[in-house]
Amino acid sequence: MSERRFSWTGGVAKPALTASLRRVTQAMVVELVSRIEAAGYPGITGSHHPLFENIDPEGTRLTVLAGRAGMTHQSMSELVQTLQTRGYVTREPDPSDRRARLVVLTALGRRMVRRALLEMGRIEREWIALLADAGLEGDLKAAMDDALQRKAGRGVSG
Repeated sequence: MSERRFSWTGGVAKPALTASLRRVTQAMVVELVSRIEAAGYPGITGSHHPLFENIDPEGTRLTVLAGRAGMTHQSMSELVQTLQTRGYVTREPDPSDRRARLVVLTALGRRMVRRALLEMGRIEREWIALLADAGLEGDLKAAMDDALQRKAGRGVSG
């Protein structure tokens, strides 16, 4: 079944908001991956995005990364292993608990993340311009962040 069948208005199928948001997100990630590869960082895919958007500058425990990304520990572990093999991250002892390990960006990983942040800013500005041309007014990101905070304050079902 096509996603277009989730929402009907006047007998005409329209994509649900979740489908539209997902499509925009996917388009942004595809563009980011393309720009990152063109900038000389091969082997990065959209599936790597959850690690890079959730890692702390000083490193992050695998369980924390998995939780933030909404992934299983095993899936995040595989993602870390792939990126470690490609030279973007390493695993190091956690200074606060030597039994634990942190996933840490390598120098290559830090350079790639800096470039990704630059490109993501450009991509966001392009999408904001497209949405403004389509009639959207105001600060979309601020409105979404505010709505997320309000929803979190009321609970998921609120």
